[in-house]
Amino acid sequence: MEKITAVFKHSLLVLTWLVLWRLSVFTEYAPHASIWFPPAGFTFTCFLLLRWQALPAMFIACVLSTGWESLVFNDQRSLEQLLIAGSQFALLHCLVYGVSANLLRGSIDRISHHNLYAPVMRFLLTVATSSLVMATAGVLLLFGGPQLESFLATSLAWWIGDMSGILVLVPVFIGIVNRIYPRRGLLSALNYQPKTESRFSSFAGKLVFCWALVVGVVVLADHYQSSEIACLIFFLTLPQMWIVFTESPIRMAASLAMLSFLLALLVSILGVSEQAYIYQVAINVIACSAYFAMSVPALVADNRELHVEAKTDFLTKAVMRQHFIALTEQHLKHAKRYGHQTSLLLFDVDKFKQINDQFGHLAGDEVLRELASLVRSKIRSSDIFGRFGGDEFMLLLPQTSIENAFSVAETIRQGIAELTFSQPELAVSCSFGIARVDECEGFQKAFDEADRQLLKAKREGRNQTALRFAEP
Repeated sequence: MEKITAVFKHSLLVLTWLVLWRLSVFTEYAPHASIWFPPAGFTFTCFLLLRWQALPAMFIACVLSTGWESLVFNDQRSLEQLLIAGSQFALLHCLVYGVSANLLRGSIDRISHHNLYAPVMRFLLTVATSSLVMATAGVLLLFGGPQLESFLATSLAWWIGDMSGILVLVPVFIGIVNRIYPRRGLLSALNYQPKTESRFSSFAGKLVFCWALVVGVVVLADHYQSSEIACLIFFLTLPQMWIVFTESPIRMAASLAMLSFLLALLVSILGVSEQAYIYQVAINVIACSAYFAMSVPALVADNRELHVEAKTDFLTKAVMRQHFIALTEQHLKHAKRYGHQTSLLLFDVDKFKQINDQFGHLAGDEVLRELASLVRSKIRSSDIFGRFGGDEFMLLLPQTSIENAFSVAETIRQGIAELTFSQPELAVSCSFGIARVDECEGFQKAFDEADRQLLKAKREGRNQTALRFAEP
């Protein structure tokens, strides 16, 4: 039963490939030249997701398409000639796209942070390179090579057609192949997380708008036989960006596929051969722009995350020392300008070394995490909570008098004394030192004063708050 199912699934792959091949023939604007070549995208997708298990189906599809092509063009080749030609095409097609897709798959699987930027870059480079190799090798081995009178033009048409088919259709084909092989799932790096989608009517309206622009440009360019008008097709990048930033990635991929199909259909129906290269290049440019636009938010988010990590303590999520000092200096300038009082709290855990020695460092880490969590729950969003190092913390309280700062310190100190931990016998207390930042000459002076008050609290018995400055 499992063998029958496997044969059926592979047959579906072969059938899908042949349907796509016939579609590319239907949209040809010249013999063996189409705006895009969907089978290339399907082959690439199958090897990307199924690896070399896709080889039998892809090979058979290529051989069958050669026979079908012979019937379409009635070239009177014998069965033996068709088998040889089909096998040559299948071997080259599967080798180039099989190797490139597997290399891309291995490369993507090694990416540690699965945002879209790295997969998109590698995908675009792989597609451009593999389609160029396929086009060049195909013309050399199958069409007589340099002896062919139109060698350069044929190679260029083949290259851009294959590249368009892969760039535009791989995201759509991933969904198709995963329906046939649902257990395989998407690659984690290609698992585009959908954003909140607009209503379908809104999406349909955007598609109709884009299609109207395509029809208008192609018809006018054909009517006036103007390459300049045909170049206006590149402006379709703008409405496509509109779709990218307002719709989910799957809708973006579907819009690209439909837009490209419409363009290929119009070129084929109108027989627009002179501007065909312009439209081919436009498809690739629009697709690349869409992928980059889709990956930019992920890249920005990843950079923002790295930026936050560089300024935030991993264990306690408190601000690191240098960033805390920089923020304090900014607040100090603001406080002096507007006459606001600003207070600085410096505190640490009493006998923290003994906690580590008696209960272990994991218990010490738990103490710091729970302490930091409690502090954040007791302060305002405008307050800045930082870790100086070890078990020593800082708290900047903008627009806060020293008396109010004392109240905040006492609230935190009492809350810490009431904390419970995984080891019930573990009890924790903290000592606090307070200084008025706006009365000192910069952060360092205020820190030194708060540190003196902290030492005073330690000498006088710990688990208390010490301060020097009083309200005027």
